[in-house]
Amino acid sequence: MPLPKSPKQWTKQTRGQFFLISTDNSLLSIPAINAALASDTIYWATPFPEEVLQGIVDNSFCYGLYKTTSPSQNTATTEVPNRSENEGGNDGSLHSGVEQIGFARLATDWYTFAYLTDVYILPEYQGFGLGGWLLDCVDELVQAMPYLRWLILRTGSEKSVKSYEKRMGMEILANGDVASGTVCMGKRGKGNLV
Repeated sequence: MPLPKSPKQWTKQTRGQFFLISTDNSLLSIPAINAALASDTIYWATPFPEEVLQGIVDNSFCYGLYKTTSPSQNTATTEVPNRSENEGGNDGSLHSGVEQIGFARLATDWYTFAYLTDVYILPEYQGFGLGGWLLDCVDELVQAMPYLRWLILRTGSEKSVKSYEKRMGMEILANGDVASGTVCMGKRGKGNLV
C-alpha cells in the first residue's frame, strides 16, 4: 500500500487547546510555511517564491499541524495516531478557525522511498508534545508502506536525533566503506544551509 491518496486527520487536546494534523494539502498555508522558513527558528532553510513552494507542496506528501478553535466533527479525537483517524475528503469547514503552527513534508515516490524534511513547530507551541505527535503521525503512515526501502532525513540537532530514534526508530547511518556493503551518499545543493 502506498501513502494514502485520501487525506488523513488526527486531533488532540492539550493544555485546554485543540490541535489538528492533516495530510490535506488544501489546508496548508503557503504564506505561513514561508514565514516559518524565513524565521530564525528554521535555521536550515530559506523561504521560496510562493509559486515554487506551491510546486514543492503539490509534489510532496505533507502534514500540516494546526491550532483549532474546537475539535472538528470530521475528525476523531485521539492522542495515539494509529487508534483512530478519518480518511476522506474535507468539506472545507476546517479553513475557518485553524491556524497553521507546524509542518512536515515527505519527498517521496509514494511506494519505496521517503525523505523527511522541513519539519517544524512554531516556538510558541513547542513543549506541548506536538512535535512528538507529529512524528508519530508521520511514522504511522510510513510504517504502513510495505515496499518502503528507505526513510531518510538530515538533522544537525542532538535533541532531534534522540526524538527521531525514540519516536520513529531512525538510526544514524554510518559513513561506511563500500567494500563492506552499501553506503549512503549525497551531494549538497545550492539550497543547503547546514
